[in-house]
Amino acid sequence: MLMYLFLVLLAIVAFVDMNAMKVPNCLVAAVALLGALSIPLFPEISLWARGIGMLCISLPMFIITLIVPGGFGGGDIKLMAACGLFLGYRKIALAFVVAIMAAGIYCIWMLVKGKMERKSRFAFGPFLCLGMSIAVTL
Repeated sequence: MLMYLFLVLLAIVAFVDMNAMKVPNCLVAAVALLGALSIPLFPEISLWARGIGMLCISLPMFIITLIVPGGFGGGDIKLMAACGLFLGYRKIALAFVVAIMAAGIYCIWMLVKGKMERKSRFAFGPFLCLGMSIAVTL
């Protein structure tokens, strides 16, 4: 049931971010709550793995955003931290790789079709949610 709720929340986050270019804090908090509830239910993911999972992607994203303003949205950074608590470092890293690859393919396709320019902004949350949906099922 918890896994189902996690996937439903990811779908909602993806939909909201696609339409509003924002990941609401209430959805991030709901994901973090599921992460906390998952600790006793998924003991195979240690507390250390969850703690590292919260930081291993979100912290570099935050640093990149400090160096390149607008590099990532704050909601995306918080979402990765909350999902890192749920998934642990191995799956959150896999999710991020999948997200980067999917977003790259999307951007190349949109550039080729002329619907996006090199400096265009787009919602990255749906790609993060796709990556996490794939990672959680493996």
